[in-house]
Amino acid sequence: MQPLPAYSLSVITASTALVASILGPFVTLSVARRQFRANVISTNRQKWTENLRERVSELLSLMNAAQLIKRHSPERWQGGIGHVANTGLTDKFERAFMALAQIRLMTSPSDPEHQQLNEALALAMDHLQNDELREQELASCVEQAIVLGRCIIRREWARVKRGV
Repeated sequence: MQPLPAYSLSVITASTALVASILGPFVTLSVARRQFRANVISTNRQKWTENLRERVSELLSLMNAAQLIKRHSPERWQGGIGHVANTGLTDKFERAFMALAQIRLMTSPSDPEHQQLNEALALAMDHLQNDELREQELASCVEQAIVLGRCIIRREWARVKRGV
């Protein structure tokens, strides 16, 4: 086998440098775009997770407060309306329905865990509005919502850490 002439080595070296100088910026741009997209998605996912946690905890807190009022109310419950003068209760129900609507808007109807969370929260609201006390049923729905919320948040947090 004969050694390559010197000009062939020069041509190969120059060609390699030319290709690297042309492709280098494209590769760098591609990597930068992917990294930017991953950072934006990760940041948005983290905000979504925090907002979901806040809305679920707010709703559960409002439900527990309303259940406490219901338990000690001398008046008929009437689906949570009770005595008209009890505007604090009306405000709690208004905030609870708002939190429930926000959770529904934040979750995906195609995700089974999201569906289960929404169903558990809606059922808890139904138990709360019922004229009967239904403390065990409400507590069961609240516990199910907590478990599902934790699963959803844990899964999303894992995705944030991976940068996906």
